[in-house]
Amino acid sequence: MIALSPIFVLSFAIIVLLFLLFVFKIGTKGCAILTVCGLSCALIFSVIVGYKISFSTQAITDISSDNMQISVPASDPIKEPNPSNEETIAIDSVPTESVESSNENISIDDNIDNSAVDNNADNNNNADINMDANSNSHIDDGSNIDDPSMAEWKARHITALFTCDGYGLLYTSLILMISIAVACFAYRWFKQEQAQHGLFYLILLFTVLGGVTLVYASHLIAFFVGIELLSIPFVGLIGYQYTQTHSLEAAVKYMILSAVASVFLLMGIAFYYATTGELTFSGLSYQLSTMSYPSTLLLIGVCLMLVGIGFKLSLVPFQLWLPDVYQGAPTVIALLLSTVGKVAVFCAIARLFLLAPIVNNETIRIILVIMAFCSILWGNLLALKQSSLKRLLAYSSIAHFGYLFTALIAVQYQVLALETIGVYLIGYILANICILGAISLDSHSNELQDHENEIDLSGLFWRRPILALAMGIGFLSLAGTPLTAGFVGRFLLVLLGVTAELWWLVAAVVIGSALGLYFYARLIINLYIKPPCRDGQMLSGTSIKLKWTDIRISELIIVLCALLTLLCGIYPKWLFNLVSMAQYLTT
Repeated sequence: MIALSPIFVLSFAIIVLLFLLFVFKIGTKGCAILTVCGLSCALIFSVIVGYKISFSTQAITDISSDNMQISVPASDPIKEPNPSNEETIAIDSVPTESVESSNENISIDDNIDNSAVDNNADNNNNADINMDANSNSHIDDGSNIDDPSMAEWKARHITALFTCDGYGLLYTSLILMISIAVACFAYRWFKQEQAQHGLFYLILLFTVLGGVTLVYASHLIAFFVGIELLSIPFVGLIGYQYTQTHSLEAAVKYMILSAVASVFLLMGIAFYYATTGELTFSGLSYQLSTMSYPSTLLLIGVCLMLVGIGFKLSLVPFQLWLPDVYQGAPTVIALLLSTVGKVAVFCAIARLFLLAPIVNNETIRIILVIMAFCSILWGNLLALKQSSLKRLLAYSSIAHFGYLFTALIAVQYQVLALETIGVYLIGYILANICILGAISLDSHSNELQDHENEIDLSGLFWRRPILALAMGIGFLSLAGTPLTAGFVGRFLLVLLGVTAELWWLVAAVVIGSALGLYFYARLIINLYIKPPCRDGQMLSGTSIKLKWTDIRISELIIVLCALLTLLCGIYPKWLFNLVSMAQYLTT
């Protein structure tokens, strides 16, 4: 069960933290160290398992083609006029076990003599095609799939509830990295308080466990449990620092609306099951593909599920709660909500949409297009009026996930859609860490409100230049400026929209990017404005102060994210390679 090692490590960390917190009464620093160690161990296991799975097979990524082609080495007795040493075999469907040419009807190109391909077993020794039933269609030259040591590192289903593949492990690693950053930022945020905040880190671990469970889910029940395990701890985190302004209001709003959204989601799953009789993603794929015409009950079930999903992703018209919750929550929790809270849900929805042909129905497709189009325009237009940076980022988040819905709608272009989602989400995560992390480090938990207004951040460059530079890079990336990761993701979205002929969404992306460039540029200029003069003298602190002793782990995390944002924009090839390796399991 090494495939589920991140979940096991997080569960063990929760048990240990509970024991130490309530028996030995360890302080905030001890809880923070233990939390970071647990998250780091889970991250190490996730990276190792993902690396082994990605490099143990050669995945055929174009699974949407009806007639796939596999290249295998040619046997020596066959003489061809073509000097190439490969043959191209066309197959109509991918088998689920090791295939031998002696018992399989395959068609070979016209330039190969049919008499050379016979039932003679001697000609099959050097063209052994091995297919794994639990992974993407792949080829292992000279390897045996029955080898137990190799089978341990194959993408496969873990019972009916979970799937371990490169796709899930990539986003599991991203979630764990974000959580480590949040744990470090939170410790700095609590530092000036004398009270102990070990409970905060316990709730944080439960939230991360819910996000990882959601990414692994390949069953609608596991999907629902993961969403609830992710959402319920958020109520406690949002209202944790209840002495701050609007904190309790934000927690109550999130709790009530999240419960209502969960009811809609569960009712949609029930209708889904009543129509198809399946709850696994792969079973839904088979039932929907063989169904001649979708029933009314099925369409109602999908629409009810979209209500719940729309709330979790804060898409129009289910987005009104987000700005108030962002403003009332601590900045570190706003960072967690905008990244882990949305990335985990979106990745699970992407897996469901990639396997089950939901968007093939024209009614559902039109609904998704309207939601994405309105989210893009609504988010960017209302962000223009905001003076609070967290409210502005809340509306911006609505627009960004409206952009990403373009990839879900064009899900039939599976390879390009997966790469687009991965690249865009990585750029979005890095930019949010740069911006919200900098606000968190400039604020403290004993204040009534974090330094989130434009006037609070005015002239930040002259007080904390490193944070100001990192925030500027984050704003440029969210705006889609060239030489940043955001530009690469935005370019891929437009390319995908043009390929899928989603012209209305492409137009919305272009208009939204232009609007976003305006208010992001306003914020960047605000960071570099010198403080005003009083009585002919500059205010204190106008000179740039840069001391290496002031740079700690939290600052290093922000600087690293800013550098990665620039690196992904200047040289995105390694990012494409990383995302393309994260293939999802199709059966």
